[in-house]
Formats: sequence, C-alpha cells, structure tokens
Amino acid sequence: MMTNHFSLLIAILVIAIKTLNTEEELKETGFGYPPPRHGLALIKWYVKTCIDNNMVALCDPVAGQFGFHEFHNSGFVLPPLKDKHTYMYFTIGNLHYPHSEDLPYEVRKYYDPHNQISNMDRVIVKLNRNTNKIEEIYISEHYNPQRTFQLGASLISDLRQYQSSQNKIFYY
Repeated sequence: MMTNHFSLLIAILVIAIKTLNTEEELKETGFGYPPPRHGLALIKWYVKTCIDNNMVALCDPVAGQFGFHEFHNSGFVLPPLKDKHTYMYFTIGNLHYPHSEDLPYEVRKYYDPHNQISNMDRVIVKLNRNTNKIEEIYISEHYNPQRTFQLGASLISDLRQYQSSQNKIFYY
C-alpha cells in the first residue's frame, strides 16, 4: 500500500511541472529576475549558444563544459529516466561549480559568492547520449524544486531569435 502512495506522489510531482510556451508565461514565473539573479541571462545564452535549431547539443554537458554536471533528480522533480544508459539529466548555472567561470560575463556579472540569490537559477537538460540531442529543457530555482518549469518549443524558438545586440532580456 505504501508503494502505491509513493508512486502517486511521484506522478503528482511530475504532472505539476508546467510547460512555458510564451515570453509572457516565462515573465509570470519571475524566473531569473531581478538582478542579482542570473537565470534569464543563463537561459538566453544557453539556447543561443549550446543547441542548434535541431536541439543538437553544441556544448558538452558530459565533459563538464561551462560548469555542466549531472543532475541526479533525487527529489523526483523531473520525470524519472526509464533508460539511464541513453538519457541523462545535466544542470548548468551553479556559479560555484568548476568551469562556471567560462560562462559569459552577461551571465556572471551579478554573482556574489556571499549572496545565495545571485546563484539560485539553474537550467536542466535531458540529453540523449546516442544522438547528442537535448530532448527537454527545464528552468529551476535551486533549493525550491516546486519552482521548476519546462520550456516549450515555441518559447525556445523565441529565446533563440531574441536579438543579442539588445541589452534587455524580456523584462530586464
């Protein structure tokens, strides 16, 4: 009986992840804003630099590039991986992590190692290791897994098209 309740709890947590499809929905979450938070700059940089139009990974999460490291999903926030040999979750955005100093200045500029708020935003990706494709992209607040959202294809496209020559990222 306990197993059934546990399975139901996991299913509820997985179902509770909202998919964001528009800039307005992203703005409503408050993710990565205001500074010193870095999430909006991080997600904008990630979708423009680390994936191509077919969602093929251009940055190497497995090698730890830009501070990527495996996300173990121990809080059962994301859907469980059924095939852990093919799929893995990776996270980026921990500015304490090795190689995170390789992230662009725009992402790191408000970082203060003594201010947790300046290091709370994360991007989590589901990588298919056989195809090197990013299957899913999530944004999350560290220490607050209930504030995890999946990015829909239309929002990813909008973020990729946003002009890098502008200094604003949506509502900065």
